[in-house]
Amino acid sequence: MIQLEDTYLDIIKKACVGHGLGEKKIAQLTQLPLAKISGFFDGEYSESILESVAQVLRLDYTSLKNHANSVTRPPEIPLEGLQHYQSTFTYRPDQTLSVNHYLLVDFISKTALLFDTGTDAAASLEYLKDNALNLSAIFVTHQHKDHIWALGQYTEHFPKAPIYAAKQSIDSTFLFSLLEIGKKLTYGPFEIEAIRTPGHTDDGMSFKVTGLSQTVMFVGDALFAHSQGGIHSQENYQRALKINRSNILSQANKTILAPGHGPLTTVAHEKNNNPFYASDVCQTIEQ
Repeated sequence: MIQLEDTYLDIIKKACVGHGLGEKKIAQLTQLPLAKISGFFDGEYSESILESVAQVLRLDYTSLKNHANSVTRPPEIPLEGLQHYQSTFTYRPDQTLSVNHYLLVDFISKTALLFDTGTDAAASLEYLKDNALNLSAIFVTHQHKDHIWALGQYTEHFPKAPIYAAKQSIDSTFLFSLLEIGKKLTYGPFEIEAIRTPGHTDDGMSFKVTGLSQTVMFVGDALFAHSQGGIHSQENYQRALKINRSNILSQANKTILAPGHGPLTTVAHEKNNNPFYASDVCQTIEQ
């Protein structure tokens, strides 16, 4: 079982950065002693403090509490034709994290599409070889290093596969094909629509794909199960909230969301359970 990317404190700290609020200001706004707030941010869990902090940060308290107590998690989503891979990278000297990459495959046309690369291509390259699949194209959600680390491993084996992204590569070794907003491409049975989702990064792009039994949207770090990617300015934070609502959570409820970190989820699950967005919903969304 793939672990959720963020703890409840990770979510709260991301919202603090997004609102430009530190512990002292949180204490003032909640009218709670600074020592209590500091202890809470150090891991001393309190549901009453959680509720007060969630209100100040405009996070949905119920979904945040459920997340903190491991009450909910996304449903397991087996989907024929979607291969989900994880690889690891060192985020800090004392912290190793996982990053996702995905293959979409069609065995009739022998078509395969890659979404981000992760940090190690070995498992997915072996899968392509074992199944005699052609890597027809590579799609980059954004150019943070953990998402394009293994790009050269793929281009070595499939040099003719175009690489699609929102902006030109920061590495002159690679030539990217730039996609316009709303641009649709077809490979085998798959139709891929490019949807801009900046916020976590300026070049953030999601890819909505039809052709499997369910629509899949590869969202990079725009959105995680129960959370979203880190955003380091108040302006970009507000932009991300707006764009994620309009471009991701506006999709059909059964749309599968394939994030850059953590497990698969669905639009309906995030509307109900993502603390950044669940309060937007007046009633529970049917799963």
